[in-house]
Amino acid sequence: MELYNDILKAITEEITNEDDSVAKPTRVQLRSNLAYDKLARYLDELENKKMILQSPLVITEKGRDFLQDYDRISNFVHEIGIKYLDISPDEMKGGA
Repeated sequence: MELYNDILKAITEEITNEDDSVAKPTRVQLRSNLAYDKLARYLDELENKKMILQSPLVITEKGRDFLQDYDRISNFVHEIGIKYLDISPDEMKGGA
């Protein structure tokens, strides 16, 4: 799921930073730090799950919903770590 999140975020960032409303696969690859063959496989999976369209490369409403839900869950997990495990917010961000 984390890879899906990284790829969907990269697509969103590319679309936001470009004048076009489509992302370029090579730039998404660099942002998500994946080998191109692995990215291609994950893009196929995301398209099969109807989270993206590959031609042109855009994120769908379902993909945007996934990103929102993933962020909410991630924030919740961080809050639990801070509250119950006495982990500081800085430690949570650093992955410690």
